[in-house]
Amino acid sequence: MPQAHAVQRQRLRAILERNAATEYGRRYGFVSIRDEREYRSRVPVVSYESLSSYVDRIAGGEQDVLVRGCVTAFEETGGTTRGPKLVPYTEAGLEAFRRALLPWLDDLANAHPQIAAGRAYWAISPAARAPRKTAGGIPIGLPGEAAYFGEALAPQVLSTLAVPPEVGAIADVDAWREATCLHLLACDDLALISVWSPTFLSGLLAHIGRCGERLSDLLAAESSAYRARPARIAFLRERLRHADSDPASIWPRLQVVSCWDQGSSVPYAKLLRERVGPVPVQGKGLLATEGVVSIPLQEFSMPVLAVDSGYFEFVDDAGGCRAVDDVTPGDEYQVLMTTESGLYRYAIGDRVRVRGFAGEAPTLEFLGRGAYYSDLCGEKLTEQLALASIAPLALRFAMLAPADEPGYLLFVDADEVAPEKSAALARSTESALSANPQYAYARTFGQLAPLGVRRCVRPLETWLAWGLGRGQRLGDIKPPALSSERDWQLRFEAAA
Repeated sequence: MPQAHAVQRQRLRAILERNAATEYGRRYGFVSIRDEREYRSRVPVVSYESLSSYVDRIAGGEQDVLVRGCVTAFEETGGTTRGPKLVPYTEAGLEAFRRALLPWLDDLANAHPQIAAGRAYWAISPAARAPRKTAGGIPIGLPGEAAYFGEALAPQVLSTLAVPPEVGAIADVDAWREATCLHLLACDDLALISVWSPTFLSGLLAHIGRCGERLSDLLAAESSAYRARPARIAFLRERLRHADSDPASIWPRLQVVSCWDQGSSVPYAKLLRERVGPVPVQGKGLLATEGVVSIPLQEFSMPVLAVDSGYFEFVDDAGGCRAVDDVTPGDEYQVLMTTESGLYRYAIGDRVRVRGFAGEAPTLEFLGRGAYYSDLCGEKLTEQLALASIAPLALRFAMLAPADEPGYLLFVDADEVAPEKSAALARSTESALSANPQYAYARTFGQLAPLGVRRCVRPLETWLAWGLGRGQRLGDIKPPALSSERDWQLRFEAAA
């Protein structure tokens, strides 16, 4: 985008002007902020915890707190020790989503024109989630995928859904999975699959692989409500006789699969690419619950900053904040977002590397979260929650880290934990971790394996030696509750 910095300045000005009369806007003098420099000097960088009291009041029904007027809905995301986080969505915020979503879809349709001739499977909203509201009557969660596209496009989107929106409201996970797979199998013109985590789609494909013949029988039953044509049923019976049936053969008109493929999703996206064979898998870029940071475009190897969907700042390792036109290719930054839904200089915790420019807009590689943050498939575990989950164990050493398969291991000292105590430790810790709705969701849908316990020989000594080897001072090394590193199974010596 040739005028990226000008668009960013305009977006910041529009957000500040719209919300100048809110409590937050009055507190920080939005009305008199003249430029980006003043914005940075006057408005603090915040985390969710910094804003939680404001959000609680909005959830209770107050208006004009962070944003002018009404909040349309909240979306629930990863929890802290005080419970799940509620991210506000306003109509202006949803419109900001569309300013990124629609250009991406237009670019995708230009590259794959046959998408327009078929149906799509969208998995944007969490499945099997019962409708809820806050104490003030504000919905938690949008009513369906079409809500992200707006009223003008919603009818068109609804008419092309391979899986109808009412399936997402099925509360029983097994029943939801069965209905989703049946609708997908009945769809003979499936052209686009869009999900968040590649493990989500892999789980559905695994279910089809395990139960293909039975699912074909259900589609063929006279009472079937899935409306699969006889020719489609015969086609499926032939294709699903083998558990390793590839998606390209099940859906011959499938053009693209869209999912996360950077950061911690890299290995799972690689496995999905192997599974879908010739069907292209396009990475989604960086889409957070709070807003869109970057979108993929066919012309560029890395996603492009969504300059018209919010105002973005990039914090370098020295703590300096840079605007969109002041970042350096090859350098890494933490992302700050200012959104249409009431988040100002909000630290989302994502780390990116600038890989180049699309005009003036930087192209970004998502690297992941900090060392003490882990997100394998959208579960968003923080060290704060990990600490709260393992503190009741009262152990000198206890650390959560990713396992070889999607899931986590709790590493403990074998001198403290007898073998027969491991199962109880796993159950109690997993119960505490499930206070995070994203973790509970990933476990329920089989995206994460059950928590395991690994008894180790003198793990604290190993941890200290590792820190010293990385140049840390001994007095600065503390055992973390959570590590995002994947190879602790190799570093720690397993107890006999």
